[in-house]
Amino acid sequence: MGLIDIFITQIGDPLRILLLAAVIGLQPRLEDRLGKIPTLAAGLVLVALLIPLLLPNGNVWFIVAALIGLVTNAIQMGVLLGIWTLVRRFKH
Repeated sequence: MGLIDIFITQIGDPLRILLLAAVIGLQPRLEDRLGKIPTLAAGLVLVALLIPLLLPNGNVWFIVAALIGLVTNAIQMGVLLGIWTLVRRFKH
């Protein structure tokens, strides 16, 4: 399995998207204690490490899956934060 295949698999992973949406949804509750950026960064790294640990792929090394996961998580979190911002803006 090549790097592009791993990236495409991870970018379409619904579990990854749901976990990142949960991180974004819980972030306002932790913002006053930890700050916005450290909370989101910790969630991004947690999801990138958690999925390869829980659902290992025998063909891919853990560190490769985690590093590609960091990239895909950053892209997905950017999109989800944009959607979250638009929803909050139009809600008020």
